[in-house]
Amino acid sequence: MKRELVLAAVIVTTILAITLVPACKEAAPIASNLSASEIIADSAETMREIDSFHFEITHEGGGTPIAMGLEMREAEGDVAKPGKLSTTISATMNGIPVRVDIITVGTTTYMTNPLTGQWELLPGEFSAISIFDPDAGVVSILEGMTDLTRLDDEKIGTFTCIHIKGEIPCESLRPITLTSVEGVDIDVEVWIDGEEFLLHQIKLDGRITETEKEGIIRYLKLSDFDQEVEIELPE
Repeated sequence: MKRELVLAAVIVTTILAITLVPACKEAAPIASNLSASEIIADSAETMREIDSFHFEITHEGGGTPIAMGLEMREAEGDVAKPGKLSTTISATMNGIPVRVDIITVGTTTYMTNPLTGQWELLPGEFSAISIFDPDAGVVSILEGMTDLTRLDDEKIGTFTCIHIKGEIPCESLRPITLTSVEGVDIDVEVWIDGEEFLLHQIKLDGRITETEKEGIIRYLKLSDFDQEVEIELPE
């Protein structure tokens, strides 16, 4: 009986050590030796070297105008170098919900007609890849950020990420919206993996184009970096 009591005491002590010690001691911020500007620069350099990634875009309070009168609300797909994109978009057209697929290879972009579902070649001035291109899109957001503030680290999926807030001129976001309001800054937040400096999430808070509603918020999540992706133009 005495032996059982001793064993029980050891078990209780172990449980208390596991559960109470972390509560008393907070984990140190990752990459604490780097400034916010250094972290942003390292992430921009890392993302410039990425050959492919998966993405998800969501909106709150509005959508992003793209082509043929469509306003994008959600999108999910893959980007691969050089200049390849495949995405499915949930959008509205004259207030009616529609879904379209877009494939870009180089300077050629096809989109399914929202009414017929048939593939159609889009005009040359529309380049969907510019929205997601690592150099023109994601990296330009990082490099355009100013007035940086490091917030508390946060989890994005299974990754512990450095959370940084700043501002960005709307002109720097033209690759995403094709047009922009002149002379206006909007709030931007990024979540960056503290080990490899991969960019996992972007939050853009504010109206970028003249036609958008006030209070619109965009989220861009990135994952599956450098995975093999097959993207070909429709036949």
